[in-house]
Amino acid sequence: MKRKIKIMIALATKYLPTSTYFLQDKSTVKVGEEEYEALLSYTLYLETGENDDYDVSINRTNLKVNNKKIDTKFLEISNSYMDALFPIHCKIDKYKLTIENTKEIQKRIKNVDSTIHSIYSGEGIDHIRTNFFNATETKDDLIKFIKELHFIKIIEASMQKFSNKKQYETSWKVLPVGKSEWKGETEYQKEKNTLFFEPKIENAQEMMDDIIRYIHKHEYAVNFDEENLPLYADFKHNINYTGTTGRIEKSETDVCIEVEDKFYYQHIITIQTK
Repeated sequence: MKRKIKIMIALATKYLPTSTYFLQDKSTVKVGEEEYEALLSYTLYLETGENDDYDVSINRTNLKVNNKKIDTKFLEISNSYMDALFPIHCKIDKYKLTIENTKEIQKRIKNVDSTIHSIYSGEGIDHIRTNFFNATETKDDLIKFIKELHFIKIIEASMQKFSNKKQYETSWKVLPVGKSEWKGETEYQKEKNTLFFEPKIENAQEMMDDIIRYIHKHEYAVNFDEENLPLYADFKHNINYTGTTGRIEKSETDVCIEVEDKFYYQHIITIQTK
């Protein structure tokens, strides 16, 4: 058993060594003439596990919105619920992450919820709470929610450096519309120590349907009278590594989905080692 633990720790140290990253998350959504932008940044800390409970612990600190500390009640409350997710303890299984400490996370969420309701009340607070609990209420819901976080997708992609299987599938949550599915081949260039991934979208029609439903639901001044309206989708993911391990020197992920002048979504996430 001790030998097995040592082997797993060695693999975790190789795939996801202890690292501190600075992450910047910029998203743009345009529906008709209305445009929304958001810029988040935070420190992401990955720590290799030292026992058989988990392979890597993921923590998030120093969240800023538009380069400023959170200064509104609703953002503070939303962030309090999100902060309850951390640290996330994961095992590595076939270059994917499995969430190991769901009971601990659920307990933290309940404690945060109790604290928030002892201080705040109102429809806005109830709306935030309802949305978060609907997404994380059961163990399976919580795991699904965490696995769809964008930085989790990037961490998993970074481990493909070590995979002999070039074909790779992933998903990407297109906020606030729905989930896009992607499939393609990863290309690791050993001499440059870089990984490149430019997959094709697998569910273009479902994505289009989600966009139309979202626009109609929220009554945007956009019509879809045209037949055979094209959807353009691009996904580019580049990682430079610092050495023989999976430690990221710099990573950039750029996801873009566009439906002519009706809908535009772009999400750019950069990660740099600190």
